[in-house]
This record gives sequence, C-alpha cells and structure tokens, in this order.
Amino acid sequence: MIDTVRINVKAGNGGDGCISFLRLKYQPRGGPDGGDGGDGGSAYLVGDNSINTLLHLKFNSTFYLQRGSHGKGKNQRGSNGKDRHIPVPMGTVAWRLYQDGSKDFLADITTEQPVLIAQGGEGGWGNARFVSSTNQEPMLAQSGKKGDFSVLWLELKLLADVGLLAKPNAGKSTLISRCSAARPKVADYPFTTVEPVLGVVTHGGQDFVMMEIPGLLEGAHRGIGLGHQFLRHAERARVYVHLIDGQSDDPAGDFVMLHRELREFSPMLAAKPQVVAVSKLDTTETYELRDVIEEELRKAIAGIDDYPSDPDDTPIHFISAVSGDGVDGLLGRLAGMLSEAPRTGLDESEWEYEDAVDVAAVRTAERPPLGFYLDGDVYVVESERLERLTGRADMRDYRVLLQLWREMTRLGLARRLEEAGIEPGDTIRIGNAELEWF
Repeated sequence: MIDTVRINVKAGNGGDGCISFLRLKYQPRGGPDGGDGGDGGSAYLVGDNSINTLLHLKFNSTFYLQRGSHGKGKNQRGSNGKDRHIPVPMGTVAWRLYQDGSKDFLADITTEQPVLIAQGGEGGWGNARFVSSTNQEPMLAQSGKKGDFSVLWLELKLLADVGLLAKPNAGKSTLISRCSAARPKVADYPFTTVEPVLGVVTHGGQDFVMMEIPGLLEGAHRGIGLGHQFLRHAERARVYVHLIDGQSDDPAGDFVMLHRELREFSPMLAAKPQVVAVSKLDTTETYELRDVIEEELRKAIAGIDDYPSDPDDTPIHFISAVSGDGVDGLLGRLAGMLSEAPRTGLDESEWEYEDAVDVAAVRTAERPPLGFYLDGDVYVVESERLERLTGRADMRDYRVLLQLWREMTRLGLARRLEEAGIEPGDTIRIGNAELEWF
C-alpha cells in the first residue's frame, strides 16, 4: 500500500502585459490600449472518496500548470491558465517541504473542499493601466508574476470508526470478513495481512467503517515490524478493539503489550474508548478457560494507571469469527459506543499541526518589497514591482528611462539612492536590465 509520497508542483506564471497604441484609419493617435496578462493556473488538493491509496501519485509526482496568456492590443486581456485539482484519499495530511529540511503543515484533507497548495502568478498590467494626465504615452508594461513552486509531502492516515488491533494471526481478517463485505487474505500463518483493510459494517440500522491493522509486534511504536506505518492509520479511529487470541500462552500479556504500544505511539490514542475481544471461542481450550481468561484480563486492566475506563466496566467479549458466536454482541456494543463518541474523531485541538500555513501569505512574505545594495560599482535594486516593469521594456528608449525614473521617484527609491551617494553615470541593475543614473 502506497501511503506516503512526495510531489512537486509548479503553478503557472502570469501572462505579460501588452505595450500597444491604438492605430486606426480615422484615429491614428488613439492612445495606449495594451491589455493585461492572464493569471497563471493554481493547484489544489481535493479529497476523493473513490480512492484509498496514493499510488496514482507515486509515479506521476510532478505537475506543471498552465501559464496565463499575454495581453493584446485593443485592451484585450489574456486568458487565465487552467487550475489543477489533484485528487487524494480522505485522511491525507499535506506538508510543505523546504530546502533546509524543515516543513510546515498545510492541510488535513477530510472533506471535498479544495485546498490551495500552489498559487498561480498574477498577470501583468498592460500599458493602458499607466496612462495619466502627466504620462500620455506610457512605454512600460508589467511582466507576469511567477507561479509558486512547492514540494509537498503527503501522508495518508485512513479514516475509520473502529480499529482492530492484535498480534499476528489473532483472527482479525476472519472477523472483518465475517462482519463486512471485505475479503482480506485469510491463512493460518502470521502476517497474512500486510496493509490496512477497510470494511463497512451494518448492524441495527447503523453503518460504520471497521479497519484491520496488520499484526503488531512488541516495539511497534519504534517502527519494529513496520509499526509506524501501521499505527499511523489507527490514529483516526474513534474506538479500538483489542483482539486477543484465546489460544495464546498469555492473553493478558498480549493485551498489555498492545495497549502499551498504542500509548507509546500516542497517548491521545490510548485515551480513546477501547473494547477487548477474545477470539477463537469455537476451540475447546478457549471455551473452557474463558472465565480464567476474563479474570486475568481484568487484573491486567486494573494494573494500567492510564486506562480510559474502569476495569469492571471495560467490555470483554468472547467471540468466534468462524462460527459467528458472540459477534453480534460485539457489533452491538461498538455501535452503541460510536453513537456516543465524537462523530468525526478529528477534533483539531487534539493534533499538533492545528495551525495551517497560508500559502498566499507565505508567498507575499518571501521577498522584501523594496531595497538595494552595492555590488562593486553597480547599484542592484531589489524590487519585484520594478523588475516586472523592466522585464519587457526597451532600455534603449529614452522615454522608458524617464518613466522608470519617475516610478523610482514615486516609490522613494530615487531619494534613497541619492542619499547613498549615487552620481550621474553610475550603473543601476534592476532584474536583468542595466541603465545609467542621470
């Protein structure tokens, strides 16, 4: 099962604004009519109930979105690039990765509401936007903004109401196949199940989702036996069923181990409602020793300080998934507990990553709004606004230079450069363009 994947997403760049002047037979000097560029396409993650793994992203992990079209004359605005909705299973957690190895939480996909992960660039203004009473012949237009480039880490945590926890070969697959239409592989050897299995259970007019977690070994919270991968999927369950093998040499010890692994992986999980079910009631050993097994289990529960319920009130069911004995009673108990448990099991206050990063806000803060520094004899200007103006400008045209100087004066940059000691003839670099100060 593919439940983690890294994807790369490049949002579309904005289209460039147009530099154009209206020229008609009876209107030879019609003025500037350059249209704006279109916005680039943005990328979104969308929850999809029809898929339950990230396999479709494993080998198609890079997405390039369409850029916006350039503006045209006669005030024609360029078309926007198409957005891209990337489907992921419900329960997918998205993180944004950075080059230094850090990451920020982006979203927990539990609904079909699209979540923005890479924003497309804004289209540039055409020269018609710059006309004014003092600038009747604007020769400047903006280049489109670049779209976001995001590297994301996606982690799937399956959504289920009931989680089946047990040691290997305890009868989980037989039980879930008995309760639902799920048909996992059933065999008489450990680790028959190697990935989580979901099944929809109907009991007493109530439907709920039961999930079989592959068998857990001692030390699963440290990753032994792929414990991390398996326990991660158990995080979403609202109720846990500890399925104990009735033919085990130490049923109470098995239960203590399972609860300890759950607690060590996350104390939040160990605090959720829990049910104990002893399997293989159809065997003579389990049937004759059920009173002894129940007494040992209650003693073991009493010895756990942080157990979420009173030992005497903890439900212990003896079942046979083969014959069906006791299964209806177990399902009835689970249905009753689910009606009282939180409906979603996704209370954000429980999770460490409750504050999601705003993609648009991060992008705005990535670059300083205005500044400059001296690189040898060249004054290098850092201004996204000015760089977008020089991207398509003809620096050989004195009208362009004059309008750039006016823009720098309006932004207060000219005064700051003069205070820094710039003199006529010195070179200024704005983006890829260079000009002389005058």
